[in-house]
Amino acid sequence: MNVGSTQISTTIAFAALFALAFKLASRKKYPPGPKPLPLIGNLKDLPTSFEWETYAEWAKKYGDVMHLQVFGSSILILSSVRAAKDLLESRSSIYSCRPKFTMIHDLMGWDWAVQFMQFGPRFKTYRKAVQNQLTPQATLSLRPTLEKSTRSLIESIKSDPSAFLTHIKNMTGEMMISTIYGEQEAGRCEEYIHNAEEAISGLLIAGNFGKFLVDILPALKYIPAWFPGASFQRKAEEWKKSTRKMIDIPYTHVAGSLDADESSPSIIRSMLLESDRSGFLDEELIKGTGGVLYLGGADTMLSILLTFVFAMLQYPEIQKRAQTEIDQVIGARKRPTLDDKPSLPFVKAIYLESLRWHPSVPLGVPHRLMDDDSYRGYDIPAGATVLVNQWAIFRDEANYKNASAFDPSRFLEGCNDKPILDPTSVAFGFGRRRCPGRHFAEDSVWLVMASILAEFDITYAKDKDGNDIPPTEKFISSLVSRPEPFEALFVPRCTAQLN
Repeated sequence: MNVGSTQISTTIAFAALFALAFKLASRKKYPPGPKPLPLIGNLKDLPTSFEWETYAEWAKKYGDVMHLQVFGSSILILSSVRAAKDLLESRSSIYSCRPKFTMIHDLMGWDWAVQFMQFGPRFKTYRKAVQNQLTPQATLSLRPTLEKSTRSLIESIKSDPSAFLTHIKNMTGEMMISTIYGEQEAGRCEEYIHNAEEAISGLLIAGNFGKFLVDILPALKYIPAWFPGASFQRKAEEWKKSTRKMIDIPYTHVAGSLDADESSPSIIRSMLLESDRSGFLDEELIKGTGGVLYLGGADTMLSILLTFVFAMLQYPEIQKRAQTEIDQVIGARKRPTLDDKPSLPFVKAIYLESLRWHPSVPLGVPHRLMDDDSYRGYDIPAGATVLVNQWAIFRDEANYKNASAFDPSRFLEGCNDKPILDPTSVAFGFGRRRCPGRHFAEDSVWLVMASILAEFDITYAKDKDGNDIPPTEKFISSLVSRPEPFEALFVPRCTAQLN
């Protein structure tokens, strides 16, 4: 048999297998969804940006449990809390795995990140290590670091208010670096942040399933980087170097200065000291914990804070109400601290509404079903990727009246005739994949929000003629979404009061 006939036979056999698989799959009763085409399924239906909005529209037609197929692989999209809890929590033993993205896991070297790790003993060990560092008791020693980073942000905005976006972005990185690795001199901190941002920028690109064909056809990972069309290999190699720099360099510095008196409290320092006491050192686990915490904190914190600033700009009456609460409770000349948090319920409500109004991770981080399952009379095949459309849940009028409006008062006691959905029960994930750092994240973000409200009036920027420049409500489409760059004026309240 010559080469040509062999290729033809192979192609025919491959097509026959695809046809057989499609026929067998068609016998199953999947949840409703757009009708798939033979072989490619719903590939042409998949949105390429702002997927959560498209899926929310589809949910109105197909319901809160929706099924898509791409090349025989199933995608399940959940658009209600009930469905998410039924599957991801009540059946967490089979819904706690992650889809394996070949690009991220095999080529870019993110296999240490507990956020993407496959469910099993290694995941449990890494998750426990992260949880132990983020208990309320364990993070008490880190409060001075949070307060110092917040004070630094306030002074930076006072010094150059027009660059508030840059200041907030720098602060989130510096706060996470200081918390995880201890306080650093400026140059070293900038190096750590630069390495982390390079690594995470690649991750956010590769995190969009289907962006790289190798995620759909994993065998492509064996193609050499020099091969035509294998640019993904070259990108992966470049991003992998950044990923290793992100976790190796700061760890090496902390480990090398462990005995120095000037070492500041940090999560990695605590883990290394505990390793010394126990006599067991797992370097990759400790390095991975540092990377996991930065990955889970910096970008999402930035997203929430920019959403908050954008909302204060658009809803000045809410900003004024929060400032009045702060002035009445702690005084106009005192800085808010975390001890004031229980006494400032409206500021807490603003935090909750910032999570809800535009979630930082609109589709959450995907789960993967480990075994065949059935739900509401429908078949769900093993290996299905499961997404929770947080954006759809938060914009559902059944959950929140006037859901498109930014209205923190909905979370105040006595303001609702029935219990209202707590955004933290959705925004931080479900089941065994729920974010272990949610309490620490809330404290960090709340402190920055309260401090900005206490110190500044946030108003529209002005054009050269003194007219307001209202920003448009535009957000970036990414795994982690946030407002597109916008302008605003930060006026120190002492100056505003004098005027």
